[in-house]
Amino acid sequence: MVDLLGPQAPPARPPVLTVSQLNARVKGLLEEEFGDLLVEGEVSSWRLYPSGHAYFDLKDAAAKAGAVMFAGRRRFLRFQPEDGMRVLTRCRVTLYERDGRFQLSVLSMEPLGEGALEIAFRQLHQRLAQEGLFDPARKCPLPERPRRVALVTSREGAAVQDMLRVLRERAPIVEVVVVHTQVQGEGAAASIASALRRADRGLARLGRPADLIIVGRGGGSREDLWAFNEEEAVRAVAACGTPVLSAVGHEIDTTLTDLAADESAPTPTAAAERAARGWAALSREVQRIPGDLLRLLRLRLEEGEERLAALGRERVFRRPEAGLDALGQRMDGLFDRLWRETRHAGRARASALAALLPRLRAASPRRRVRQGWEGLIERLRRLIAAQARLRERKEAALAAGAGRLEAVSPLAVLARGYSLAYRERDGALLREAAQAAPGDRVRLRLHRGTLACRVEEARAEARLEGGSE
Repeated sequence: MVDLLGPQAPPARPPVLTVSQLNARVKGLLEEEFGDLLVEGEVSSWRLYPSGHAYFDLKDAAAKAGAVMFAGRRRFLRFQPEDGMRVLTRCRVTLYERDGRFQLSVLSMEPLGEGALEIAFRQLHQRLAQEGLFDPARKCPLPERPRRVALVTSREGAAVQDMLRVLRERAPIVEVVVVHTQVQGEGAAASIASALRRADRGLARLGRPADLIIVGRGGGSREDLWAFNEEEAVRAVAACGTPVLSAVGHEIDTTLTDLAADESAPTPTAAAERAARGWAALSREVQRIPGDLLRLLRLRLEEGEERLAALGRERVFRRPEAGLDALGQRMDGLFDRLWRETRHAGRARASALAALLPRLRAASPRRRVRQGWEGLIERLRRLIAAQARLRERKEAALAAGAGRLEAVSPLAVLARGYSLAYRERDGALLREAAQAAPGDRVRLRLHRGTLACRVEEARAEARLEGGSE
């Protein structure tokens, strides 16, 4: 049979790929094919690593897929995912090249059923409550009449104007310091925490510590108020050493900063009224004082008039001269009695002194002084004699000791004509002629002065000891 098409070409050989190349191509195909997806499922095996990345599985009744949410994406979550929670994720299909494992890279996540904000609120509330941040025992009472109040809020909002108006009208004596902060949007929680630290410790460092801090804002949606539910702002409220009054939103709104603060108010206006309450009460009391004083003065005047009228009816005021005559006679009698008593007492004392005079003369101290003086002179004379005898004995003992020292002194020996010879090169004392060689320089110590000599000849002199040379 004739092949009209000509000879057939051999089949093409597929390219040879390494495992890394294969995984890279599969990853590219998956990401290019699927793009961003919305995947619904149940969270399982949620694991958070120190790097901030979270690894978990998304599953349904029939299958599951591994997933990862990197730290840069996870920090935007407003709640903490938990095992068993049903979520809706926006993700990308990809491949982990090193292990060749298919996985979902999650970009965002929302809970199904209960909202993300409700879950975040409940989780953070539970965790902070376990730490004791909402414990009433750690809260301190607000000052009754604060002198300086710091308002931590936005200076552009209506809330700050309402609070300033109330404080100006009800407590004009209060010094108000507005500490501006962002109250909603990204970064608002960090801004609130920073403003609280400035109001608490910054004013104290400036020598103007606040007596009370009011933190809050006007009403808004749950999302608008969310910065006051974030952990950084709540912990900053709890860490303040200055009493904190929280006033966020309206009466129906409750935030975690309300629970962490020492006290909360339903609105910013109510918070300002609470801060001014003590001063307003004091102002009312001060305003009542003039009326009370006037009523008291009238009462005292009426009592005085009644007493004066009663005194006018007394006999002593109707005939005052009668009382004066009686008093004059009584004074004359008392004067006579005083004169007699004084004369009698004077005579008695003169008699007693006359009786004591002979005894005083007998007990005169002159004789005792003279006797004591004579005894003192006798003792002094004996002391001088004993001192002279002691000095003579000590001088005799000293002379005897000096004589003994002189007898054994080497200087005394030298004075009798002896000398000491020292070898000049090493200062050794020469006791025998053999210790010096001809030519050695020797220094002789005499009784007075020294001589420098040179040895011409060294002879050992014979001596007899026990009959031998």
